Amino acid sequence: MHGTNSTSFSADSALLSLSRPRLAVLDSGVGGLPYIHWIFRARPAGVYIYLADTAGFPYGSKTEESIIDMVIRRVGCLVQNFDPDIFLIACNTASVVALAALRERFSKPFVGVVPAVKPAAQQSAARRIGLIATSETVVSSYTENLISTFAADCDVVRFAGQDLVDFVENDLTRADESDRLEAVRPACDFFRNAGVDNLVLGCTHYLHLQKEFQALLGPEVRVVDSVDGVGRQVLLRLEDLGQGEQSGKVFNIYTTSPDEGSSYQDFAALYGGDYRGVLSCS
Repeated sequence: MHGTNSTSFSADSALLSLSRPRLAVLDSGVGGLPYIHWIFRARPAGVYIYLADTAGFPYGSKTEESIIDMVIRRVGCLVQNFDPDIFLIACNTASVVALAALRERFSKPFVGVVPAVKPAAQQSAARRIGLIATSETVVSSYTENLISTFAADCDVVRFAGQDLVDFVENDLTRADESDRLEAVRPACDFFRNAGVDNLVLGCTHYLHLQKEFQALLGPEVRVVDSVDGVGRQVLLRLEDLGQGEQSGKVFNIYTTSPDEGSSYQDFAALYGGDYRGVLSCS
């Protein structure tokens, strides 16, 4: 285990003596924080590890082969350092591309995050829904299957919002309200002109701008995410694993490259976690 200093090394090593089950959450950056925050609030006793793969960010513009290789290596790093009992892959792109490979490689339960096309289609009166996602997710065969299975009678309008992912990861903590509104305005104008009545946030990074999406789209458009559904699914899996002796409450956040500014410290404070620095993963 490599922390930011010797103190964090000792504290991190002590995690292995704490309670089970242990949940590890992986995302390319800050996108998965709303998910682990939801789970942590619902079940605060236990060990929660969040790894932001900042060295691999962004996933959405990479090839499928690169994403699979990267995600397998990051999960292996988490297994080696923390021995988690269950994983949440809190990234739509990584879930769509790499979940099958992860389940084949590791004998651990995995929960993924996929675009909430099904609930959006169920609630759409106009039968016209929007999907904003990364470049990879928007055109993936998995997304096509989701649409054909759950929204075959809907017109699904898509928007590749990779620049918005970059904004959330790199600029959000320094942005004021007007900056955030301007960041989502092009996508909102596109979807409003397209006449959608539900918008699926198909990348977890967009959750940090959900309020801004809703403000510009107005009450006639429902902004849909998967936080509650995924959170409940993880809680059920944790219950299946058994609670055991709850001897601590830990929510630690790591990155795979140095945080040049204070953004991850800021995000940790916002979501109730403790930023521990760089986890060295080859």
